[in-house]
Amino acid sequence: MERGMGVQRFIGINGRDAMRQVRATLGDDALILSNRPVEGGVEIIAMPEQDHAQSLSQFETPPPPSDETPPSEPPPSEAPVPVEAPAQSDPAPPEPIPPSGEDDSTLGMMQAMNRQLLEEMRSMLREQGNPARQTAADARQRLVGALRRRLINAGFSAALAGELLEGLPEELLTPPEDEQDEAATAPLMAWLVRQLGERLTTLDDEGELFDEAGVFALVGPTGVGKTTTTAKLASRYVMRHGPKEAALVTTDSYRIGAAEQLRIYARLLGVEVHALDAEGDLGALLERLAQPRRALLSRGAGKRMMVIDTVGMSQRDQRLMGEIARLGASTVPTRRVLVLDAARHGDTLEQVIDAWQQASTRAGAPLWGCILTKLDEAARLGSVLDVVIRHRLRLCYVSRGQRVPEDLEPIDGEALLREALSLDQASPFAFDEVDLAAHPQESRQRSLSRDVLREGSALEATFETLRTHNLGMTLLEQGWRQADRDAGSEGRSGFARLMAATTQQTLLASSDRPHALWWSKESSVSGADQMMPLVTLDQHGMPQPLVWPRHALPAGAPEQLAWAEQLGVEWQLLMQLPDIVELDRLDGQGCAWLAPVSGSRRVLHGGARQPLSKLMALGEADEPIMVRHQGKRAALQLTRLEVTLTPNREASHGLPVTAWYGELRDPDEGRRLARRYWLGTSRTGRDAVSRIRCSLALEQLPLLTRQAWQALEARGMARADREQRWQLAAALASLALRLGLEEADWAMDVRARLSRVAQRRCGRRPKALLEGLLDAFNAREALSRAGAVQPITAAASA
Repeated sequence: MERGMGVQRFIGINGRDAMRQVRATLGDDALILSNRPVEGGVEIIAMPEQDHAQSLSQFETPPPPSDETPPSEPPPSEAPVPVEAPAQSDPAPPEPIPPSGEDDSTLGMMQAMNRQLLEEMRSMLREQGNPARQTAADARQRLVGALRRRLINAGFSAALAGELLEGLPEELLTPPEDEQDEAATAPLMAWLVRQLGERLTTLDDEGELFDEAGVFALVGPTGVGKTTTTAKLASRYVMRHGPKEAALVTTDSYRIGAAEQLRIYARLLGVEVHALDAEGDLGALLERLAQPRRALLSRGAGKRMMVIDTVGMSQRDQRLMGEIARLGASTVPTRRVLVLDAARHGDTLEQVIDAWQQASTRAGAPLWGCILTKLDEAARLGSVLDVVIRHRLRLCYVSRGQRVPEDLEPIDGEALLREALSLDQASPFAFDEVDLAAHPQESRQRSLSRDVLREGSALEATFETLRTHNLGMTLLEQGWRQADRDAGSEGRSGFARLMAATTQQTLLASSDRPHALWWSKESSVSGADQMMPLVTLDQHGMPQPLVWPRHALPAGAPEQLAWAEQLGVEWQLLMQLPDIVELDRLDGQGCAWLAPVSGSRRVLHGGARQPLSKLMALGEADEPIMVRHQGKRAALQLTRLEVTLTPNREASHGLPVTAWYGELRDPDEGRRLARRYWLGTSRTGRDAVSRIRCSLALEQLPLLTRQAWQALEARGMARADREQRWQLAAALASLALRLGLEEADWAMDVRARLSRVAQRRCGRRPKALLEGLLDAFNAREALSRAGAVQPITAAASA
């Protein structure tokens, strides 16, 4: 931080950190003069508000010259007033402020800066004082407000309304003289319809759909009209292609009369119908219908169009996943079409789509499309269309009644959207704008309270997910809380000792979960003067936020490996190759191992000792696999060769091991990015591939730990205890790296939540995810102090 005539420069690792420094030094009323990215973080230049007010008073425009003084000359004893630059919509940020010793240049810079700010303020005052401009601005504001009310009254969400109106073209912002004139407002409505239409995905061609045909499973909650819609869809096919190649199937054995109702429709259509109970083999039935035995004998075709009426289930029913998985078990491709009741509340529709989309994706494919029913019963169509747009579902048909097939209509997107927007009557269940205007502070407070509670619940759910899938997460949370509580204290908190004493118990208590250890090099991490701790890995080689301080381990490699044996470690990733006796001992215990080595490492093969760089040309190459290298996709070509590791140059016998050589190449250009060599136990065979991928990913962990260590220091965490901060940094870096590598759904959900907390897209970049985790921990602690979430009080556990 640097000072100069009230102006101060603050540099943080990111914008949040720099703003924290500004508030701590200048208070909440500080005036931000500029901000920009610099080497090492973000720079903010700010000054106290009272200093700015005093500066403005010093540089007011002087009074007009008197009659005795020529206009072209400045008044006596006064400095000339510089010519002001033309006003710009986005003024350039001030130049960097020099150190406080350069008084003259700093004063000149402050004068120019104050004149620029003063001119901007005067321009704003002139704008506000111009009645004509004010009237036009008010009219435009009323116009945008009217469009927003139209969307809200139609049932669309405030979020979608805001997104649409942000892109309102300038030429449409001229308010019509009569806002009730339909001809004058037609361009606005046409624009709204176009914007909504671009976001609404619909079925392009019904004829092409029926020519292709296939299996369609109508899924959804109870009471949405799946059985009737099944008959309607089949009837539209029969009208085009006849009943011979169509069939109806029902899996609804719960609702009384469901099968009989479908049989009545089948008789009317002249098509086959099949009913299955809960234990019936749906896959076998579909395969038999698609290619029956008699069709094989006569070289005829099976059923081309099959429509399945599934059992209706609540979105909260635990059997939902199993029912969808049943549809995905067949070798016959099945398109799952969600049936939605347009008369239901938007929140309910949101839950329904979330539940069925998640179940369908886990069963092998997302929902193929959706059908809207009961449009004749819906008060507003905006809610269901908003949800369909947000989830990017393909809208195939709409239904307005019980008649078969008349009441099932193909989609006319423009007509449907105009119908939705035609309703302009406020809902009694929406917020009261009059009340909002009459009590703005109270309404704002209620809104903030809801946001805080919602954010607290979402953060707590995120941390619960992390606890479920990461060994040692609760211990990390307790460590963070202790470091936050001890921030700025002079004494040592003993956090590292807590980690050393507790981690072993934690790991042993969860011995039913396979785990491994990553042993880093026994050297300090560059720039941190700290040795990298041991990191726990799961059975797939993913790092866990459970780390072990190296100084707390027994002295000597044999003693350390024996200590690890007591923990039940199934395999070990060693960054330095230990003595051959210890490797032989690991093999004897059935504990797999892998260690990166250099290409100059000599091993025995064919009776001669040669370096790996020459020997690997004799190896067996595997198929290339895709990995992530330095944050980017890369193709890894592996070659393996069975060799012997000898204790010395003269030995002719040793330990049989497997040597691996890997080339990382750009998948698009084919150029080589890097190459690596490994030695591993010969007992693991080809399953070492997953551990090699893990070894490559963990190469970035020391750098990520150093970045976490620096970020914790910048945030004031455990400044008095470097050891505590280093252990905490290693655990956070391990968790961030795992989130970037993990493919599972839970990790995807956590990444999305961290992006929202950090207010930027984190993607799968470990450094961005690390910053998101730091923000999430900070936000959770702040909400905990405010009473929005409960602090963790349970003992450290997996």
